[in-house]
Amino acid sequence: MSGKKQNKIKITSFPRIHITLIGMNDDGYRINGGIGFSISTPHSDIHFEVSEEVEVIDERVLKLTEQEQERLYHVLMETINTFDFKKKIKCIIRGSALPHYGLGSGTTVYLSCIEALFILNKKEYNHNNVVLASKRGGTSGIGINTYFEGGFIFDVGIKNSAQSFVPDSVITDRKNEKPLVMHKCKLPDWQIGVCIPTYIQNKSHHEEVEFFKKTLPLDKASVDSILYEAVYGITASIIENDYEAFCKSVNTIQFTKWKYMERLLYGEDLIELEQKIKFFGADCVGMSSLGPILFFTGKNINGIVEQISSNIPEVVCYSTSFNNQGRIINYD
Repeated sequence: MSGKKQNKIKITSFPRIHITLIGMNDDGYRINGGIGFSISTPHSDIHFEVSEEVEVIDERVLKLTEQEQERLYHVLMETINTFDFKKKIKCIIRGSALPHYGLGSGTTVYLSCIEALFILNKKEYNHNNVVLASKRGGTSGIGINTYFEGGFIFDVGIKNSAQSFVPDSVITDRKNEKPLVMHKCKLPDWQIGVCIPTYIQNKSHHEEVEFFKKTLPLDKASVDSILYEAVYGITASIIENDYEAFCKSVNTIQFTKWKYMERLLYGEDLIELEQKIKFFGADCVGMSSLGPILFFTGKNINGIVEQISSNIPEVVCYSTSFNNQGRIINYD
């Protein structure tokens, strides 16, 4: 943390791809957990300055709802009171990382705002202080870890204490629990494609909560199959730079019970888009988090992106890369 006196900072953070949640059964040792990784774009730029009152201004095309802004406000005020901060902040959210599309932008907003409070109040802190104050990362530790370090994350959630299955966005009491990271590492030098189907309606906060209530818990056998792919498929392939195994496992995961139920939320439109992306040359296609954003890999990512953009003009498609860098703090 800089020792300079600061009244303004900017935090640039990077999105994460969440391949799948894992322990969504209630009869095991642990619940939740997941696998995922950081990518280079689209990043979020949040500008902060000292202010007399907490103020959140979302300048993105798709903004936080009024309810979401109110929840963020309350988390920031709770942090201010807990740590007896004397300075409050005004935050202006910019960038092209949109909420509720599967890139983890909600987590990066919360973590950035909390970290900015520590910095502008010139208070020493560590990653754990920021995460616990943010109340994020209760369902999976992907976003809370890639925010600081980038890379690949495999976590096994938290101990099973008869908690409810809910998305991160509704957890109000973290009880000082963080998902246990089993493995984290640098990512291979692979290109990856991202496809945002703007014609498919993303799911609201309320719809996410209702989906969890209706779908969970899963049976243990279904969780076993997800865990096999997470360990023997994705994690091993990342460590060994095994592109073929990674692709095979991503494709298999799309038909494990939890991810399949997530994909069903979007019906035939999403399935048809996945098939078209493969037709244009992708070796694997996966949906990040609750979607509807898709990620894919292939031997010629730029060529695939060009084909998709030419033939499916109603999507936003671009090439990016695995990202091994954490958030960037710029001091004005």
